[in-house]
Amino acid sequence: MKFNARLAAAVRGSLGRRLAGAAGATLVAALAAPGTAAAATPAAAPGGLEEVTVTAQRREQTLQEVPIAVSAFTETDLQIRQINETLDLIRNIPNLAGNANVGVGTSSAYYLRGIGNAESIATFDVPVGTYVDDVYISRQNANNFALFDVERIEVLRGPQGTLFGRNTTGGAINVVMKKPGTEFGGFAEVGFGRFEMRSARASVDMPVSDRVLTKLSAYLVQDDGWATQVSTGRKFNARDSLGVRGAVRFLPTDALTVDLVADYVKDDNVNFLNVVGPGDDRVVNNRIEQGALVGLMTGRKATLPPDNLTETVSASLNVTWDLADATFQSITGYRDTSQEFLIDSAGELPRVTTARGFNPLANIGSHEQFSQEFKLNGVALDGRLNWVTGLYYLTEDNVTDFGNGSTNTITGVFAITADRTMKNGLDTYAFYAQGDYDLSERLTATMGVRWTEEKKDFTIDRNPGALGAAISTVAIQNAGIPTRVNESVVTPRFALAYQMTPDVMLFYSSTRGFKSGGWPARAVANNAFVPFKPEKVWSHEIGLRGDFLDSRLRLNATAFYALTNDIQIPARFEFNGVSISTTTNPADLKNAGVEVELTWVPVDDLQISASVGLQDAKYTDVSASVQAQAAQCRAGVTAQCDLNFVDQRGNIARPVRAPDTTASLVASYGLMLGSVKVTPSVTVNYTSDYAIGTSGSPTSTRGQWTRSTTLFNAGVNIEPTTIPGLSFSVDCRNCSDKAYAVSYLPPFVYLDRPGSWSVRARYRF
Repeated sequence: MKFNARLAAAVRGSLGRRLAGAAGATLVAALAAPGTAAAATPAAAPGGLEEVTVTAQRREQTLQEVPIAVSAFTETDLQIRQINETLDLIRNIPNLAGNANVGVGTSSAYYLRGIGNAESIATFDVPVGTYVDDVYISRQNANNFALFDVERIEVLRGPQGTLFGRNTTGGAINVVMKKPGTEFGGFAEVGFGRFEMRSARASVDMPVSDRVLTKLSAYLVQDDGWATQVSTGRKFNARDSLGVRGAVRFLPTDALTVDLVADYVKDDNVNFLNVVGPGDDRVVNNRIEQGALVGLMTGRKATLPPDNLTETVSASLNVTWDLADATFQSITGYRDTSQEFLIDSAGELPRVTTARGFNPLANIGSHEQFSQEFKLNGVALDGRLNWVTGLYYLTEDNVTDFGNGSTNTITGVFAITADRTMKNGLDTYAFYAQGDYDLSERLTATMGVRWTEEKKDFTIDRNPGALGAAISTVAIQNAGIPTRVNESVVTPRFALAYQMTPDVMLFYSSTRGFKSGGWPARAVANNAFVPFKPEKVWSHEIGLRGDFLDSRLRLNATAFYALTNDIQIPARFEFNGVSISTTTNPADLKNAGVEVELTWVPVDDLQISASVGLQDAKYTDVSASVQAQAAQCRAGVTAQCDLNFVDQRGNIARPVRAPDTTASLVASYGLMLGSVKVTPSVTVNYTSDYAIGTSGSPTSTRGQWTRSTTLFNAGVNIEPTTIPGLSFSVDCRNCSDKAYAVSYLPPFVYLDRPGSWSVRARYRF
């Protein structure tokens, strides 16, 4: 098979050399990292590991019988690994990298197996889809939300186009919330920490009767910010987030379950460029101030404070009906997100001292979505066939009023580059079906297919009286650029699973994924809104799922080869001193790698978990324009070097956020000290060096490459047994307060947030 030949070649090549050279270290790291397989185990049961239930194939199965690269985190895992928001998943998953988006702290940019997205504009979709209780979240603007009252999180690595659909070329993050309980009870928690952090979380189950169960949950997280603006002394990069969630479960009959959920989340979270200042404190050098854009930009966005605020209202209705030989499910979802921000996506050059900021971006957006899914799954042929089929519909309506300014890095002159309102919508339909058929007692074959039809539309016009580029939908259409696009795609899946023993399974899987095309909405010329093409990927995997040593050792391993055609890459680079943003399909992406997850309980109450990810990502079939630029750079035209997708030596750059190695380790041990149970834990995360800019390489001269980092987290949980339900926790994240680069926006480098500590008290009742 082609896959076998390609994977063998990869193992013989650079990936193989890293595997061979790091075999011992990898096993040690695997016994030490807070990885995904580890995350999948809530706690060590007496004598062994507990089974973990996942819904990676849209039906309940144990983790060890699913022929998919999936990682699962239970509530206990989330606490031990200090995963308090979805962004914290980064560094806990093999071959996952990312960061909070530049400027916009409510948005997380995930890169899984080298496929990701650092653009939050509404015409650009994310390749790592986020789902909450089976409802897809379309927009990246507010996908970094606090986790409260979560049952588990599943991270599916690789394309999931058959069962999860469009925009999962990199993978899917599936958040499963807790359902209302049958007995009165809950918890309340308060905490404080570094940067004047204050937090409160609470949840209570309040059953009305045996047939009507209710739950109410809420959280609040605030801090005063961890970066100081030099010019004003104001604190930036603060967080002020609150949320409330209500859930009702109706049980009208033993066969019918109705779950109704509604929530509201308000998140004030900005992520300004910061540097390490005197005393190792973080400082913000930009001088952006409220009101400085009045008279330069139109409408209310010109008066916004330098900040980022999102408000989201969402609701879902999930109806499950158990039939004689099948289960019918209706999943309805609604989500409305509003966002306002004024950010400076860069910093200040020494000679520029303007309150307008260096590259200000003001934005007021409204993003509304509605989805409906009907799913039917069951068992047939005397239990030999497990099948699932469904229909899916999603519609979106987005309105964004946004303006950009730019300071010329050569002349120092500030100008408004664009001030416009964009409207874009989506209607997409899909049908899917998948079956798992037992060819024998040990061998199971899986076949699935999904058909997707989507229609997108787009208009953008300069606001009345605005400065900047004279953009209009009519002019774009007159340039021959379509403002409506249709796409129809079939995404199949094939798999074989062989149960060697009751505790060991081998599998092979081949999957197709698809990500929508769109428009580069930040363009500043009418002829520059040329749509970028859809991104399509074929991924092949072989894997092992095994429990050993009387279920005290769990080892899950996956090797993959993936070829992504027309990968979509948002890029921002300087042209004649002006910062330009666009999105293109500059190349294909080829990636091969290995992912290992391990959980070990050597003795009762001691659990060691690990994950290691190795990958070898490369651009292939590079476009003619990029190759021509590279040739010019090598010929001595320095203006074409270290720009776009060409490094400073004229080579094609390394893929963005695709580190060769990621590893993590977590260990926790529960012991009794008199009448107090003490559970210390430690986490170590390692990421090798990787590109953080589109022209990054190991010899980058502009900061587009970040060096390898090792981070440490630690914590201790204290439970006095004389007061049942009471517990205290003390923890630190990035305990050594290491400053390291995670993103690049010409010509500035973004650092990740500094280290922090917290103390919490929780009472369960």
